[in-house]
Amino acid sequence: MDNVNTMETNSQRNDNNNNNHRQQQHYLHLLKTVINGDWETAKSIFDSDPSALTARLSEWQETTLHVAVNTGRSLHFVRNLVDLLPETSVRLADGYGGSALHNAAIAGNTASARILVAKAPSLLHLKNNNFGDAPIHSAARYGHRETFEYLLSVTKEDVDPSPFAGQDGAKLLNLLIVGDFYGLALEVLQRFPSLAREHDSFGRTAISTLAEKPLAFPSGTRIGHCQRFWRHCISLLGKTNCSIRSSSSSDDVENRGETKFELPKHSRAMELLRLLISGVLKAETTAEFDRLLAPPIVFAAALGIYEIVTEIVKAYPNAIWLADPNGMYIFHLAVINRQEKVFNILYQMSANRNFATALRVRDSGDNLLHLAGKLGDTERIPGAALKVQRELQWFNEVEKMVQPSYREMKNYAWKTPRNLFTEEHKSLIEQGEKWMKDTALSCSVVAALVVTVVFAAAFTLPGGANDEGIPIYINNGPFIVFVAADILALFSGSTSLLMFLGIMTARYSERDFLRSLPMKMGIGLFALFLSIAAMMTAFGASLHIILYHKVRWILAPIGLVASVPSILFAFLQFPLLAEVVLSTFGPSIFGKQSDEIIA
Repeated sequence: MDNVNTMETNSQRNDNNNNNHRQQQHYLHLLKTVINGDWETAKSIFDSDPSALTARLSEWQETTLHVAVNTGRSLHFVRNLVDLLPETSVRLADGYGGSALHNAAIAGNTASARILVAKAPSLLHLKNNNFGDAPIHSAARYGHRETFEYLLSVTKEDVDPSPFAGQDGAKLLNLLIVGDFYGLALEVLQRFPSLAREHDSFGRTAISTLAEKPLAFPSGTRIGHCQRFWRHCISLLGKTNCSIRSSSSSDDVENRGETKFELPKHSRAMELLRLLISGVLKAETTAEFDRLLAPPIVFAAALGIYEIVTEIVKAYPNAIWLADPNGMYIFHLAVINRQEKVFNILYQMSANRNFATALRVRDSGDNLLHLAGKLGDTERIPGAALKVQRELQWFNEVEKMVQPSYREMKNYAWKTPRNLFTEEHKSLIEQGEKWMKDTALSCSVVAALVVTVVFAAAFTLPGGANDEGIPIYINNGPFIVFVAADILALFSGSTSLLMFLGIMTARYSERDFLRSLPMKMGIGLFALFLSIAAMMTAFGASLHIILYHKVRWILAPIGLVASVPSILFAFLQFPLLAEVVLSTFGPSIFGKQSDEIIA
């Protein structure tokens, strides 16, 4: 009997598919007409065949109205079509349960949405079958701000189920956050504060979703030193500006992305974060606080969003004792993921810092120094040697923070932090050694060539010498430039050669990567650049001395051509030199970020 029923069901499905296909073929001309927005031709088809008004024109069972709204080619077409249809036909759904208003929301067709709502206001609360979305959810999901704002203004909240309550409300807020509509999310949350404590169908709260958006906050934006300085100046100017922009104008800026450093977006995200935390703290029990705040603070610590961690801890100091399912606390996550900004919160803590650094991972028995000894995420650091250096900096800094007995403590695998560091970083140190030697060998070849050339040039003076061996152009300014540049090139090239030789003959112990090797590499690269620049200066001065009497305009082209090698070398090697110098001699990445005590 079951087999018979199955066969009947399959037969019915095949019949339906065949009927749909025949209908699509029959109305193919109408489909093309609707896509082109040709109302006159479509009207003649409707007059001759009234059933065409609600015919299914695609394999997704879209009606004529669905297709017309999708294309957005002709508002005149949509308006006239809606006028011909009764409200029940306007409410027809496609094969996925989506109404024409869903299509308008997905396409961002705000003008058509206005026409549809005026005809059938009940469309605002119909849900599709794909995600269980009302039209307002679809507008947020597909990132159409203008359409969302319109639907927000006309969608009623006193219906059952309300799109602004429970799981649907949490989903709406999460979709806005995922789409970077922080101003709109703030507006929705201000109207419905209880959404801060609601979960969507996947169990996610709005604050957890925000904690997965590093780029929403300044800490997630990787900018250069010059940009960081300019951004600081802009923020200072913004504080002195007494004019307050409206919410809508800020949203215009945030979603077009149109201020240089996205300050409005970051500002809105911070406002939203504070309001979400405030809403969470209106929960009735401490257990609910912990349940709502644990996921976001764990996500934020792992991703390095120190703004979220700081704001949560300031509002709820007990949050520093919240852990992930594996028993890792926020500072454990900061260390294992090498998130220095979150780790630096320790410097803003009172005596609680001693307790926070004493916590151990439940599942492995690792203390904070064990986690520093594990191989961390070093993708942001160029070059294997600099990665080893950064890992050593982390280990040394954490070693200062933990109590002395933790430095030799063994975890459940019976390993001390130092043993763990050596074991985990063995391969990286080998890569660092190879990278250092290869770089030093390549640069030493160039340095040797420069030294050879400038040494020979010292005994081949431009213009020659008189019978007494005195250079003919000894009183000439360019000749003095030639001699000074040649001397500088010789000594800086020799210095560079010695530094690279020291790198190739080093022991390559772990601690050598902390300062000794990077310092030699930095000095060697700088001296090599100096020697190349001085050699080209000497070359230019020599040509000027020889040709100036015949070609007086020769100085400009000589200077231009001679500067090309130096500029190319600087362009190619300066990023590496800057990284080496900043990581070795620059300010530490660890330290207090503010004088405020937060826990």
